[in-house]
Amino acid sequence: MLQSASEKIRRSRLVPYGLYSIICALLLLVSSACGPAMVADDQAKLLAQAESQKNKKSLQNQQLLTQVGRATFLSYKDYQVGPEDLLDVRVFGQDNLNREVRVNGQGEISLPLVGVVKVTGLSPQEIEKRLAQEYGSRFLRHPHITVGVKEYRHQRVAVTGAVDKPGFYDMIGPRTLLEMLAAAGGLQDKGGNARAGDVVHVIRSQHASELTRALKETASASRQSFSPRTKTIVIDLRRLLMEGALDLNIPIRHGDVIHVPFAGNAYVLGGVRRPGSVAVKDNLTLTQAIAQVGGADPVLATNQVDVIRFGEQGASQKITVDLSKILAHEQPDVPLKDSDVVVVGQSGLRKALFIIKELMPGSISGAYRLTP
Repeated sequence: MLQSASEKIRRSRLVPYGLYSIICALLLLVSSACGPAMVADDQAKLLAQAESQKNKKSLQNQQLLTQVGRATFLSYKDYQVGPEDLLDVRVFGQDNLNREVRVNGQGEISLPLVGVVKVTGLSPQEIEKRLAQEYGSRFLRHPHITVGVKEYRHQRVAVTGAVDKPGFYDMIGPRTLLEMLAAAGGLQDKGGNARAGDVVHVIRSQHASELTRALKETASASRQSFSPRTKTIVIDLRRLLMEGALDLNIPIRHGDVIHVPFAGNAYVLGGVRRPGSVAVKDNLTLTQAIAQVGGADPVLATNQVDVIRFGEQGASQKITVDLSKILAHEQPDVPLKDSDVVVVGQSGLRKALFIIKELMPGSISGAYRLTP
């Protein structure tokens, strides 16, 4: 490293030979207190990790489109009937009881013999069981009934946060979480702070029965001045997209709000090529974060790295590691958290060059360019 810097100074021919010798001696003196610099192999490892992180996001969006086709049938099975749906009710062996009926504003249908039946919030299979009970208890022996949805009501869902096309989307028929994310253009990955996190929130209005149950389960509910009106379902996108956990691909209901939070940020400073923020997601580690800012500066960086972490009460904690030992698998990599500050150590070389440049303006401008 030092030979490279001094060679550049000599070749620039802007420094007299005597002054060149003084500069080399000064560089040797300063470098004796510095830690070993990052070697080329280490930098290659970090840059390979950065490329892997970049490709991972593209893979997630590809998986999103793949999983949509695999799990669409689940939404039809779990679809909940609501007002304005048109149902096709068939009673085996009793053609005179077959009907196409539309669910009214109160969530009810009217059928021969049994009269008005509440069906809102039930799946077609659940309606079949209810009608079998109604007919079987009074009119028919072991009735076999099928219920299908012939026309689906108009539904609307909001998709917000870190997607390419946030907004309101109309749904005709049952839809799953993945289908709605795909309709919104997929997960966002525009670099910097515009990246999707690892989870998605489905904010759902609770039905009256759910509200009653929630109030019973809350001991202090009688003393509260408000009642919970919504619930939030948190879905792990990594398990859903990368591990194929299709049970997390939940059916979406009318009125749901699908929110994809943006990834948190950590900040990488010190002896790196491009100091700045990185998105904290996909179990981001220390070495991956350094790779995403271009790697450690080959001239200025030392192997000492400090991770400054802030707790909930504002107290800070410092974690000091040796980067060369992490890359050699002698120390574990450090998983980063939101708002962590990573400081890569710098040698005294930068300060020495700055002093020389200030004392002799233009004398080493062709030899080494100081990073801001």
